Parts: sequence; C-alpha cells; structure tokens
Amino acid sequence: MSESKINTCDNYNLENVELGKPVKLEDYYASTTNFIIQTPKLTINKISSKITVNVDENLENLLNDFDNKIIQLLSEKSEDLFEDKLTVEDLEEMYKSSVKTKKKEVKMQLNISKKLSIFNKHKEKLELESLNTGDIIICLIKCKNIVFYKSHCEPMWEIYQIKLKEKEFKCDKYMFLDDPYEKEINKEENEEELTIPSKNLKIKF
Repeated sequence: MSESKINTCDNYNLENVELGKPVKLEDYYASTTNFIIQTPKLTINKISSKITVNVDENLENLLNDFDNKIIQLLSEKSEDLFEDKLTVEDLEEMYKSSVKTKKKEVKMQLNISKKLSIFNKHKEKLELESLNTGDIIICLIKCKNIVFYKSHCEPMWEIYQIKLKEKEFKCDKYMFLDDPYEKEINKEENEEELTIPSKNLKIKF
C-alpha cells in the first residue's frame, strides 16, 4: 500500500483509478481496483463480520465521485467486459453505490482485511475486540474489487488500518460528587438564618 496513492477528502485523484479484467471467483466475477482512502473521523455504527461506519458529508462526496468514475470506466470498457455495449445510464441502474442511506443516516460497510492492524494514539497495537459501537476511528480503506453479479455490480471496500481516537471529555453537565458532610453544614446554616429575628439597625451618633 503505497503512501503516494493514499487519497483524502481534501486531496484525491480519480484519474489514476484502474479497473482490471474481470476474473471468476466462486459464483461471481470481480475486477481489481487500486483506490485507497484515509478517512476523516468516523463513528462505528456496528461491528460483526464487517464494520459499519457512519459517513460524513465530505467522505460521502468522495465516494460518490469514485462511484461515478467506476460507472464511467465500466461504460467505456463495456464492449470488452460484457456482451452488450452499456451506457452510463444503463450502468447507473445496475451499480450499487458505496454508501447506503437509511433513516437520514449515511452508512458504509467495510470488509475486514486479514491484514487489519489497529492502533491507539500512542501507536500501540490493539485487538479487534478493543473496538466498540460508538468509537471514533480514522481508517485506511481500499476498494479491493468491483464485483459483478447476474443483475448488478458493486464495489467491495476493505479496511486495512484503524486509528482509535480517545473519546472526548465532555463537561457540559454538572459532574461534581456531592460531599454529604458539606450538605449537612449547609442545611444547618440555612436553619440558623431562618431563626434570626429581624431587627432595624440603629446607628449611634
């Protein structure tokens, strides 16, 4: 994974995106690609056999641009790849995008690479079990393949590295531990104030 090929939301180049010749894998075909992204901070939505993350607007825009580039390449190479010439419009109906929107949340499913490595802020290695739903992470992800099924095709993204961010300390709510002794003293002082008779002060000349 060459550092020079790592794209970010602020700096990415789609002109270098490659699309290999489809190869049969089990019951589907797949074309290799070479696009790598260092993501911004993302929130883990779910962890199972895959990692699902919530996608922010910047990453969503990058992934949409990537999907459009793949659709364009597929259309240009359609006569070599498929039995028919397919237009961009044809492929837009067949292509499943990198992100999914549900209940106003934009999510992305990431396959877990066998070479996955996870680090904390001290660059110490962690295990996958260290991650939890709600954790904030920065990732290196790669579109490993464009997978072709009978009726559609879709990108397959893998996650290769994760940097786990420390949870931010929030102090917008009252967090002090109340001292029972202090509460008792305050109570006694309040009671004393209530028993003091009210008098008019007279100044002696």
